[in-house]
Amino acid sequence: MTIKSIYQSVTHYSRQTSHNTGLLLTACFFFVGFMCLSKPAQAEVIKTQYQYAAKVVCSLLTPHQDGDLAKGIYHTSINVHNPTDRKVTFADKVALSGSPGTEPGEFSVTPFEKTTLAPDGAVQFTCGNIAGFFCPINGVCIDFAFLDGFLVIKSPVKLDVVGVYTARSVDGEVESIDVERVPARKIVSKTDVYKRDKEIKSHMPYTPGYGFGDNQLCGGIAGLQCPKGLMCIDDPKDNCDPNNGGADCSGICVKK
Repeated sequence: MTIKSIYQSVTHYSRQTSHNTGLLLTACFFFVGFMCLSKPAQAEVIKTQYQYAAKVVCSLLTPHQDGDLAKGIYHTSINVHNPTDRKVTFADKVALSGSPGTEPGEFSVTPFEKTTLAPDGAVQFTCGNIAGFFCPINGVCIDFAFLDGFLVIKSPVKLDVVGVYTARSVDGEVESIDVERVPARKIVSKTDVYKRDKEIKSHMPYTPGYGFGDNQLCGGIAGLQCPKGLMCIDDPKDNCDPNNGGADCSGICVKK
């Protein structure tokens, strides 16, 4: 069973009330590909004909460090407009970008949710809205230091979908802005959408390239803490040195 088929067949995750909730979730996602999910609740089905995939790049808890993108602050705003004279309900989800050759896992793709627009209505998906697709999952909110992926929209009619992208240096004001119209693909399908579980029990930090447990992100501007049994040290991959004038440097979690 693929991760996509599992996601489309479920809405709620099995609940775990112990202090090891985050570790249990991580083990489930890494080793059995979401097989720790509970029985599915009834989904609402939307008939869709068009699909949009809007690029998303968001700095959330900390500035992005040198790596896949240059060090700095990145923001995304996806604007969706209903050009018709009738109410339109569409499905939306977020898909994270992974490294080539790596197996999808953890929280790679969220279930579809639904958004309704009035005639000539519009809605804006900001970085906060986009990260909100991952909060909560089984009562746990994923706190992204940096989020890179796609906002995927499936609609019964053609929509106006436009991405607005801004970037700046860590201590500066906006330095670049780009506006991109997202094209529609003709893909006819029936899409299952689910209501998000709203109960939040805890938060879990996550950053691409590190993940959970050993080598997960810690410290930085947000002061992220390591799980029990791990300690935070300076990240040797970045160019921020706390012993050489670096302030609020991010670190990684390692075994004590």
